[in-house]
Amino acid sequence: MKISQPTSLPTKRRITFIDFLRAYAILMMLQGHFVDTLLDVSYRDPGHWLYATWNFMRGMTAPIFFFTSGMIFTFLLLKDSRPPKENLRVKKGTKRGLQLLWIGYLLKFNFIGFLGLYFSTGILKVDVLHCIGLALLSIIGLYHIRHHLNIPIHWLLLAAGLVVFLFNPDMEEADWSFLPLWLENYFSKANGSVFTPFPWIGYSLLGGSMGCLLHTKPDLAFSKRFPLAVALLGYLLHAYSSYTLEVLYYISGWDNLIAIANNNHLFIRLGHAMIVCSIAIVIAQWWKNMPELILKIGSETLLIYEVHYVLLYSTWFGIGLSFFWYRSLNPVQVIIGALLFLSFFVLLVAHWDKIREHYLPYFKRPFQRVFNRIKTEIAAFWVLIYTFLKKKWVRWRNTSESTSQHR
Repeated sequence: MKISQPTSLPTKRRITFIDFLRAYAILMMLQGHFVDTLLDVSYRDPGHWLYATWNFMRGMTAPIFFFTSGMIFTFLLLKDSRPPKENLRVKKGTKRGLQLLWIGYLLKFNFIGFLGLYFSTGILKVDVLHCIGLALLSIIGLYHIRHHLNIPIHWLLLAAGLVVFLFNPDMEEADWSFLPLWLENYFSKANGSVFTPFPWIGYSLLGGSMGCLLHTKPDLAFSKRFPLAVALLGYLLHAYSSYTLEVLYYISGWDNLIAIANNNHLFIRLGHAMIVCSIAIVIAQWWKNMPELILKIGSETLLIYEVHYVLLYSTWFGIGLSFFWYRSLNPVQVIIGALLFLSFFVLLVAHWDKIREHYLPYFKRPFQRVFNRIKTEIAAFWVLIYTFLKKKWVRWRNTSESTSQHR
């Protein structure tokens, strides 16, 4: 009797273009921040082709970074098809979103000022990590809504992203000064916040809709037509989004549409991000044996961001590159410095596993007791606040009940 051999199941192909795109975005961010922080103001000539090209490329970095973050997070979130309460990706994503909010404040902390009992309100400024953290939490919130209302998640993400973009003029024009400073910074740039959730989480939500598409049809990442379609959509956004907004304004009379059309960086930059995304797909299809180091750079973006922030902006100890050379270097010095800066982070990622395993524990050990003590004190403080508010609530409720009985 002839025994049939078991057929081997096809192995799932890794969608490498997402990590490649994240690696490109984080490296562009590194050189962009380096040049912007250290280049002398006298060399910033918008009319010079080299500076204009650099400034244009730098302007694409944030939209690409937010768009890609939403895409990969949604793609991974949908891999677990269980309900939200049982989905491990929901738990991990919620933890990561809250962690990014906390890290965003921690990176601005100044230990020297803290020892001198000096507290700067600069620590309350909102930045990239806060926005990405809120974007992840927003995607998770829409994932919950999808299960309760049975609405396809890609439509929810697309609609939410467009709402963020279209209501951005209202958010910018509103007066948020009545809010506490830490909360006001999430809505206004008046106090120095570089990024605010409106409109930046819109890119992550719209990127999440593409992540849904790739989850449903992962083979699109290896097809020839998909990058062409993405590039075409990107070009249409670049060339015709302003005209479309103007037409919609004349039909509806909604002022937000003409306000966005007159300063249409949102949809145009979205188009640029999609064009770069299509190029990354083509490169990943062509470069089948992409070096693992490139993919690793794309997966260690948080580490790179944390180290670069402290090293470049001199936050923790007041000593860093900006302390010595803030806007004082000429173009040649900046180009050489940027290349060295990028090389440092490539080497850091290449050896990070070894550093984390062999050297990081010795560095963390002296601070572990201090951090544990701080966490204990913070936990005790919140327990005290909770107990105080609970007693106040019980006393108020008893007083209200006794008053109603007397009446």
